[in-house]
Amino acid sequence: MNLDDLIATGRGYVTRGQFLDSGYDDRDIRAAVRTGLLRRRRQGVYVHAATFDVLSPEQQHIIDVRSVADKLGPAVAISHQSACAIHGAAMYGTPLDRIHVTRLDGAAGRTAHGIVHHEGRILRDDDLEEIDGMLVVKAPRAIFELSTTGTVESAIVVMDSGLHLALTTPEQLADLGDRFESWPGARRARYAASLADGRAESPGESRSRYLFRRHNLPTPQLQVPVHDEDGELIGWTDFGWIEYRHLGEFDGKVKYGGLSDDLRTPQEIAFAEKNREDRIRRQLFGVSRWTWREIDPSREHATVRRIEGELHQSRRLYTRNRVIIPLD
Repeated sequence: MNLDDLIATGRGYVTRGQFLDSGYDDRDIRAAVRTGLLRRRRQGVYVHAATFDVLSPEQQHIIDVRSVADKLGPAVAISHQSACAIHGAAMYGTPLDRIHVTRLDGAAGRTAHGIVHHEGRILRDDDLEEIDGMLVVKAPRAIFELSTTGTVESAIVVMDSGLHLALTTPEQLADLGDRFESWPGARRARYAASLADGRAESPGESRSRYLFRRHNLPTPQLQVPVHDEDGELIGWTDFGWIEYRHLGEFDGKVKYGGLSDDLRTPQEIAFAEKNREDRIRRQLFGVSRWTWREIDPSREHATVRRIEGELHQSRRLYTRNRVIIPLD
């Protein structure tokens, strides 16, 4: 079997043993690494560099997880962010440089060789499922346990994603909060669960909502429909402050569930978006837009001040002598 065929038949990675069994030796492996054909991921584990490099960080992580799960077998279950990656839940501010597993054999927790081993003393059989030949913690628990380890913001992102993709429900998150109330970080996760909302469609929308809360901006409605004077739907906006006659849009391409499948050119998208916003403004709404860069911690204060000013401007311009009927 030639080298390319060997790589193609694997699970995204090839081990040193597989190379040796196919007639290659260590000199061949070193030469392939040196020329850039292969990339070493772990001791004795290699990937095809050109194929691996175009994957997302989450997809790359899943390949690394497979190599570990295949080696450790039924002694462990994939958990925490590694399980969230397998389930397809979006993450923010979550490091993927280590593989997380929960021990099923009673072994102690430890970190070694890039693998974080969590003790599995409170892991039940119904917490697990098999995916792609691996034992994996089910999505609701994986989402909650990850939420105990990061910030409130990162917890809201993964919980919003889980709810939006129907990987979990508010009731499941609440039950897990009760079950694991004594865990370190459980209070933070429970608070995030109280704020999580499956109507958020992207990490940027989730982060924006938490940004508004931290800076005491009025709480917006989510996914607000806007109609023209004839009742025709113009479109949906990410945020709406109806009492201010103001709408908000986060300009980011990545949605929960993956990239948009919009086949239009950037110019066509920009033109359509400009036309849509003009139609919305004709219904006497103000519109704020912001990007990933503008919700970065270094710029968030300026962004909040701008949106707050635009909210009050819309209220002055568009609410005089109007009866405002909340959409909820």
